[in-house]
Amino acid sequence: MRRYLRLILGAAMAAYAGTVPAAPLEQAVKASYVTKFAPFVEWPAVAFAGPASPFQICLAGRDSFGSVIDDLARGQRIRGRPIQLRRVSDPASMVGCHILVIGAGAADGAVAQAAGRPVLTVSDKTAGIDAGMIRFVRQAGRIRFEIDNGAARAAHLTISSKLLGLAVTVNP
Repeated sequence: MRRYLRLILGAAMAAYAGTVPAAPLEQAVKASYVTKFAPFVEWPAVAFAGPASPFQICLAGRDSFGSVIDDLARGQRIRGRPIQLRRVSDPASMVGCHILVIGAGAADGAVAQAAGRPVLTVSDKTAGIDAGMIRFVRQAGRIRFEIDNGAARAAHLTISSKLLGLAVTVNP
């Protein structure tokens, strides 16, 4: 299964690299990860307004992805739900997010707003942001990630053992 996940990510990156050559590869890899985490996480039914409501990926703080993440998410579905990207500027606008990507300069309280709610928080430790359930790190020249599984469980999220197995570290 680990090989399968790597093949999916590799195929997504190869397809994307051929369509938008100007995007920095590191940001494209991170954007691809963000859009590929969701199938390996279980959200409680109460996280969605209804059976047809979209899956919301929210970007808080400085958006380092630009149009890269928009291009990757366009037309994609997660468990039958269309992906909706939102750029949010304050904690109050984060309501309804399923994944919250915390960028540099995110409003104070972004992580606190998500605490205890079924929101998967993602940050970039390589950019100096050490918060969230999943944190991007650079290891041996590659972008990898760490997972705080305890924080995910506290938010009533279940992260698949397959995704946990790909993390460089897992905090139980």
